[in-house]
Amino acid sequence: MNIQVDQKKPGVFVVSLEGNLDMSVSPKVRKVLLSLLRKGGSHIVVDLKDVAYIDSSGIATFVEFLQLSRKTKVRFSLAGASARVQSIFDLAHLKTIFEMAPDAKALLEGQRGSEESPARP
Repeated sequence: MNIQVDQKKPGVFVVSLEGNLDMSVSPKVRKVLLSLLRKGGSHIVVDLKDVAYIDSSGIATFVEFLQLSRKTKVRFSLAGASARVQSIFDLAHLKTIFEMAPDAKALLEGQRGSEESPARP
């Protein structure tokens, strides 16, 4: 799993993931997300466009971070999920809980994501 963090403007970070998000890498993703929160992030976008698979540990990482972001009033969004990855959120009945958008650029331009975002093929 490759993890790349880009600060787009003060407090706004895009975390781009590439590979499979499973129990072997979920702790690394969690650590990165928590470090951005400590840096004073106001909006954290996780770009999933290059994630082929996510397991329950990856979902749990995002649920935990969503709860923490709400407590600290940080906007947390997911972007670019393929149909396969979105189907995992659907199965877990979590798609309506997360702000999701077709791509990170839309979120960075101020658009709000929703549970109705179309999946990439």
